[in-house]
Amino acid sequence: MIKPKLVIFDMDGTLLDTERLSLEGMIEAARIMGYEMRRELFEKVMGRNMAFARELILSHYGADFDFDKANMLHIKHIDAHFEKHGVPVKAGVEALLDKLEALNIKKCVATSTDRERATHKLTLANIAHRFEVIVGGDEVKQSKPDPEIFLKAAAYCVTNPTDCLVLEDTIAGTEGAFRAGMPVIIIPDIAPLTEETRAKALKICHDMHEVARLIQTSFIP
Repeated sequence: MIKPKLVIFDMDGTLLDTERLSLEGMIEAARIMGYEMRRELFEKVMGRNMAFARELILSHYGADFDFDKANMLHIKHIDAHFEKHGVPVKAGVEALLDKLEALNIKKCVATSTDRERATHKLTLANIAHRFEVIVGGDEVKQSKPDPEIFLKAAAYCVTNPTDCLVLEDTIAGTEGAFRAGMPVIIIPDIAPLTEETRAKALKICHDMHEVARLIQTSFIP
């Protein structure tokens, strides 16, 4: 049975269908700068915050690599897509948010993206207002898979960790929720998952519609 008082959402790859776009943006940024970005390197920073990404990218390309320029080009690529096509929201997100509101279950976002950037993306997607709290990767000292961001989200929402449910798509996010003592449902996206990660999930769902059905069933007397 799943009867959470708070549902904590990851953003990219979970709420927003943006990971493929982010991969394209990083490949394009590297190309413009004369480098090759392989998917395997991108996958290592999925679910992690900017500080971790900077450290990993510089260790791969060397200290002369202009990370800030690459990130600027990456964001420029993504924003151009947003301006033309809007921000893609994952299937079933609106239905799940409606269900949680009907059941008076609190909702928040815990993302490795910096808070200002995350709020901007969620606002463009017209769902920022539906969350009590948005916690960004720049608001914690330790990146996922450390549990800090999940514990901070629970504290902001005055909810015990055991009364939370986390929705994630990455290994790092799943591990962070697990370490926080929170049940986690994985909705897989483009990030590869290990069997160890899958074993730590309460459930693996195809989409948010399936999550909504699970929660609804749990609250039926």
